[in-house]
Amino acid sequence: MKKVFVVIALFVGLSAFSQNEIVGKWNTGKENSIVEIYEDNGDLFGKVISSDRAEVVGKINLRNLEHKGDHWEGELFVFKRRSWYDVSIHEENDTLYLVISVGFFEKEVQWPRG
Repeated sequence: MKKVFVVIALFVGLSAFSQNEIVGKWNTGKENSIVEIYEDNGDLFGKVISSDRAEVVGKINLRNLEHKGDHWEGELFVFKRRSWYDVSIHEENDTLYLVISVGFFEKEVQWPRG
């Protein structure tokens, strides 16, 4: 019985860790901006923590991130357009791949861990 409990605890711990592999600091590659993805009450958000554009520092730019199998889905705020867009995110080799959807169009950007 003790072994079963240990196996279950290990599985739950590993699955919780894998769901939060996007938590951390990411370099957007634009305007020396760093986005920190963090967890707040079980929800994931992204906030600009440094940038050449002082007016965006401290602002939320990722919200409603939900784990969907091997990726996350949510919304990304594009400051230039002042709009929220659907985004799909997956992490591979310390790089986030964000696919931003605008109607029928998609654009992929990469954010290395920063």
